[in-house]
Amino acid sequence: MHSPNPQISDERTMRHCFALAEKSAGQGEYPYAAVIVRDGTIVAETINRVAHERDVTCHAETVAISLAQQALASTDLSDCTLYANFEPCAFCCYAIRESRIGKVVFALRSPMMGGLSRWNILGDRRLSDTMPEVFAPPPVVLADFLCEEGDTSLRQSAPTVWAFMHARGLMGPPLPAGAECETTGSAGAYVRVIGWTMRALRRNVFDRFGRGGGARPKR
Repeated sequence: MHSPNPQISDERTMRHCFALAEKSAGQGEYPYAAVIVRDGTIVAETINRVAHERDVTCHAETVAISLAQQALASTDLSDCTLYANFEPCAFCCYAIRESRIGKVVFALRSPMMGGLSRWNILGDRRLSDTMPEVFAPPPVVLADFLCEEGDTSLRQSAPTVWAFMHARGLMGPPLPAGAECETTGSAGAYVRVIGWTMRALRRNVFDRFGRGGGARPKR
């Protein structure tokens, strides 16, 4: 059986995220969007909701995480991928880590507010090493993905915001060719043995104490 090319899936989903970000700008929001995918299916997608809800916690990523947890009836999103046109901020990255999202893909870096570029929350192993009952190991991160397309999309849909961000240094250049992300996910024996054991414990034991994880409904 032929397996789908994950690069094609990543590209298609990220371009969908760009389109949502353009929609966000057109609705008077900051030009941010987020999409969460599980098993090749979108389970949550949203634009930024801060202006609509008059709530500074309604970043696209946190809203998408909430929608995905409701759709899957679980706080554990470890088999999901989150796509964002901008690098998630520190606030969003903490939510990403606590919801255990397994992979994060973003286009444009945020050197002032990024939860990877400035505060390495996405790659912080102390969270999972100290509290493995709550936090999974760091997610796989695909940074600078389609960043030129993302920059063009932002410039065309929100030229004033684009110019402001560039002038203030709020958008960073991609990593040099060959450079490694600070987090590339888990590897080795931890994933094969300890990682599998802790994931089972988190879902079936620890998550029953106040987190509402438990077993997922069949799809």
